[in-house]
Amino acid sequence: MSKKITKKRKTPVRRRKKAKKKSGFGVRLFSYVLLFGLLLFSMGAAGYVIFFKTTIAHGAVLAEEEQDIIFEEPYSATPELPEDILAVPDSSLPMVAIIIDDMGYHKRLGNELLALPLNLTFSFLAAAPYTQELEEKAFQTGRVVFLHLPMEPKSKEWDAGPGALLAGQSKAEQAALFQKNFKAVPHAVGVNNHMGSLYTENREAMDSLMVLLAEQELFFVDSFTTSASTAVLAARDAGIPTARRDIFLDNVHSQDKVCAQLKKLVERAEKKGFAIGIGHPNDATLAALTNCGESLLKQVRLVSAQELLMKLSRD
Repeated sequence: MSKKITKKRKTPVRRRKKAKKKSGFGVRLFSYVLLFGLLLFSMGAAGYVIFFKTTIAHGAVLAEEEQDIIFEEPYSATPELPEDILAVPDSSLPMVAIIIDDMGYHKRLGNELLALPLNLTFSFLAAAPYTQELEEKAFQTGRVVFLHLPMEPKSKEWDAGPGALLAGQSKAEQAALFQKNFKAVPHAVGVNNHMGSLYTENREAMDSLMVLLAEQELFFVDSFTTSASTAVLAARDAGIPTARRDIFLDNVHSQDKVCAQLKKLVERAEKKGFAIGIGHPNDATLAALTNCGESLLKQVRLVSAQELLMKLSRD
């Protein structure tokens, strides 16, 4: 009988071992599939953040030598000193103006930039949610205010935002949009373009715009988003004090990169007597202006864009 009992006990034991082995293999297979799926998801998420949040938002990241002239709209490099931009001989320190574009969308950063002990110029987008509040604060603290006027870019993947001037608009449409933008930034003494690679190449459109600026006695700074821009020539022909942006400070959102661009801006000013830099409200630019801006800018005279343009118009 003991032999029979032993056989009966062994049989179920063997079956349980086989079942356990199959179950263990299934669990391991499921775990591998799950881990592989999570890996693919993580890679996809990282790719999305890098491409859409960085590349699309701030313009395609190009080669190092091109990054100081690219922002929002990619275009080819241009000569360091274009023929229509003359150096200003002056025995005093070279003049530098820094414009902070896209003001009005970032309340905290806007306030912190306004609080810096630096003579920065602030350019506001009319449709931004905090423009009214920050623009008034900038004016009350004695900062020079510009209107950051949206203009049509070449590529449809770039959106200039509400109130953009388009090359195909009639003069009446253009005038109405300009007045709406200007009314939202009432303390503006000047204008610079937001995007506008297509619009600023259109001399007829720029001539019409300069008539409107002349009526309000406004200055104009060409953000220079295309090497074929006609903005400076149109402004000069209309008798409007004008100049062209030299360096974009923050194509790459890194404090070290922005500090390097500030150094380039100083070098450009030392070479031709003046220079204009454009930055944007972001933590890297704020940190760079706070930590390295003061020491770098001691080599030049930091002035408002208004003061620089007035001097250039007299020389």
